[in-house]
Amino acid sequence: MTDWIETAGSPFVIMERDYAQLYDAEKSYKMICGVDGYAGTVEIDGHKIVVLGDEPMSTKVIRHSDETIIIRWRYAPGASEVESIVNNLDFEALTEISHEVIDFDSRDLILFDSAAYLEEDSNAVKLQILHKTVNITTYEYNSESVALIIHKLKS
Repeated sequence: MTDWIETAGSPFVIMERDYAQLYDAEKSYKMICGVDGYAGTVEIDGHKIVVLGDEPMSTKVIRHSDETIIIRWRYAPGASEVESIVNNLDFEALTEISHEVIDFDSRDLILFDSAAYLEEDSNAVKLQILHKTVNITTYEYNSESVALIIHKLKS
């Protein structure tokens, strides 16, 4: 499990690690920011990129054997409340807000701040998936005091 990470105000992106070395933040930023909603995709230079859009949120990555869970914290009294909810997540009780299937060229992915060049971004998180095809389902969790956006990546 990663610690909570943040961007400087731009969306997080997920892309193949090999392409991330070539990613041009200045050239791609306008297209990345054009994605509506909490999750969407764009294609740049023939590579699919997942954009975790809307507002910037503190983010945590949790890995399971065949899944990666990305928790984005909209609001809550504190980290302990969020982590308690995350540790007891029942995906059947969550509201699904989107679902996409993405075919990547590689199983080695990375999540990082779309406005930063990869070598500058200390918040980059490596994601290892089992297969190149990934189902990305986005859920919303809302209670009176906590709101989360949760992305489940399953390959």
